[in-house]
Order: sequence, then structure tokens, then C-alpha cells
Amino acid sequence: MPELKIENVNDNILLHRKEVRYRLVYKDEPTPSRDKIREIIAKNTGSPKDLVIVERNLQETGKNEVKGYSKIYKDKESAMLYEPDYELIRNGLKSKEGAGQ
Repeated sequence: MPELKIENVNDNILLHRKEVRYRLVYKDEPTPSRDKIREIIAKNTGSPKDLVIVERNLQETGKNEVKGYSKIYKDKESAMLYEPDYELIRNGLKSKEGAGQ
């Protein structure tokens, strides 16, 4: 199981969210998917998984760690209001409509 090390948490009151910078260290396993990272962050912060938006992950070559930035919203309505559609689709909060058009 990957180990989450939270480096910084900023409470953004205006946008109804917490902004989290973290490092995720994993050994002897493949790089965790965005969905797996959402699950780990939700478990470690006590938040529901559907309120976690993983925005950025950076994996340096040769290291078994991911540096990332995520946002944890207070409610789903705030996430839908403030996040761009592509982030909502990436994180599974919105489905891709009109694909292929």
C-alpha cells in the first residue's frame, strides 16, 4: 500500500475547499492511478472520495514517489461550480457528453 505524506494543507474558505500538497511513496508496485490516489487521499483525510479532485501528479524518473496537488471540496456542488469540465471528467465526477462530435 502506498504511503501518503501530506506536506501542506491550505484551507481556501472562498472556494469551499482544502488544497493539499503531498508525496505518495510506493515500493514494489506500479505507479498508482489517479483513482487510487483519490482513494488514498480520501482515506487519510477522512473525506468522501467523490469530493477529492486530483489536479496534478509529477513522477520523477527513477523514483518510487509521486508529488501531487489535490483539492478536497466541502460539497459536490462547489466542486461542480469551481472546477473546469476536464478536471471533473478526469476525476470521474462528470461523464463525457457528446463524445465523437
